Amino acid sequence: MAANLTTSFTDGTSSDATQSIFNTLLLVRGTYALIHQLPVKKYNLARRSGKTMIWRRYEVLAVATTPLAEGINPAGKAKTKTDVSATIQPYGDFIEDSDMMIDTQPDPHTTENVELLGQQMGESFDQLYRDQLDSLTNTVFNDGSTVLTVTAPITKNGLERAYRLARVNKARPFSPMIMPGQNIGTGPVMPSYWGLCDERVAFDLRHVDGFVLASEYGSSKAGILAGEIGADKNGIRFLASPNGFFTAGATGVTIAGTDVKNTGGFVDVYSVYIMGMEAIGGVNLASGNGGVIRKGLGSSGVFDPLNMRATVGWKKYDARAILNQNFGVELRCAVSL
Repeated sequence: MAANLTTSFTDGTSSDATQSIFNTLLLVRGTYALIHQLPVKKYNLARRSGKTMIWRRYEVLAVATTPLAEGINPAGKAKTKTDVSATIQPYGDFIEDSDMMIDTQPDPHTTENVELLGQQMGESFDQLYRDQLDSLTNTVFNDGSTVLTVTAPITKNGLERAYRLARVNKARPFSPMIMPGQNIGTGPVMPSYWGLCDERVAFDLRHVDGFVLASEYGSSKAGILAGEIGADKNGIRFLASPNGFFTAGATGVTIAGTDVKNTGGFVDVYSVYIMGMEAIGGVNLASGNGGVIRKGLGSSGVFDPLNMRATVGWKKYDARAILNQNFGVELRCAVSL
């Protein structure tokens, strides 16, 4: 959006008569798709039921392939359970405006404050959930055997190994199949895992053999999500964000003249999260979760005796946990310059 930020004039009668007229068009802020909560299964923690959510999973029983002996009861099986817990914590922030600002500046303060805080809240939780995903323990390296030896952008082979690990671990895909359309170049998209990656990885993905752009999914594009860029032939639908996780200069050797992104010659290594259903959970407080909180001029009583301060803020309780390590895979790769 273009902006004529200031237009001013002086009537020339005296310095006190100087006036400034601000004809302001508020500049567009940079935003991005908030992708890292997409695979999260959300739960509500009932009010006054404590601060900790506990998830319980009973493990699959071993198969019973031995025939029963006549008249003899088998030994039976004992159940094995796994508990996962997360404790909610409050998050929030606010903007303070003075009475002078409210009374003299032409900007729509309330609307702008709410929009700024809404964007901040969304991006804050996007990063919190992104950082939680980095605690996944199933890791595939695009090339090499450790993060210290990763030097190449994402490849078809790296994707296939990550996909295979998710399948072997019995991770369940999210999306129903999308059938091909009648347009030339469209193709089917199978039930899929979600792949969450940085925009820099997304650029390299588009050059991987067999990658299908979201625009080529076929007749049904209604299910395409914000940030979705396409799918590979294995069964991973990818979403991209500039807020992807990476480790600057993660490699252990300096690569001279490299054509991959690096810090001081050491390759920056990016994470791609391949997610199945119920790999990660999130907790909301069912009621009393704050939301938008507005305090007008003078609402602080004796702490604002001259009605000089007003605030708008947000507050939200939240917790996160990996529910099943087997249902998520982290693929680590370099990115092209």
